[in-house]
Amino acid sequence: MTGREFVESLWSRYHDELEGPVIAIRKALAELDPQSPEFVGLMQRQAKKELAHAVAFTKALLQYGELEPHERASVAEQAADEYKHYALIKDYLTGRGAADDIPAEAYDGYFGQFLTGDVRAFRLCNIAEKSAVVFMEHMRDVTPDPVVRQLAKDIVDDEEGHEDMVMEKLARFAEDPGNREFLENMFVQSWTSQKEGVIREGRELGIDVDAILDRFKARVSGRAG
Repeated sequence: MTGREFVESLWSRYHDELEGPVIAIRKALAELDPQSPEFVGLMQRQAKKELAHAVAFTKALLQYGELEPHERASVAEQAADEYKHYALIKDYLTGRGAADDIPAEAYDGYFGQFLTGDVRAFRLCNIAEKSAVVFMEHMRDVTPDPVVRQLAKDIVDDEEGHEDMVMEKLARFAEDPGNREFLENMFVQSWTSQKEGVIREGRELGIDVDAILDRFKARVSGRAG
């Protein structure tokens, strides 16, 4: 099995349990009425996530001296993109007359697990970012608000080709069979953290998480049948 085949097998094996439910809930969040207080709350949370991720990437540049020059350049670019996305969302919130600050507990701290001192973990930190791209793509495609559509488009445009880059990075890591158990553990930990956070976020923002999960399970069962 090649490294790419191993990574594809992880997505296949864990999609129904972890990845799929996360994406289903995040799509439902993207469909919140743009004029509602819940949507403003969603974007406040998203701003906090973008800023926290930017800070985490910046800290990684200082913490992991063993990163290769090309890795450092990539991490710096990711940090810059996250700061840009934070600024875009902050400007949107300002235009809505809403503050960008929300309680710390509203953020799930997803990236903190990659700053524990193990550079291998940090190198895998983008595993579950796929859900963030799907979230913004869906918002761009379904929102009736032209301002929100442009905001989502601006963020999605920065992510073009990112999924392929992540796959390539994970596939290279998995080429060494000795890395595969570690990769699988990080894959499960990453998506589990996402799932816990998005379920909590969905419930706090008033969407029917249980109904969404039930519909997703029914689709999985129908596909299996």
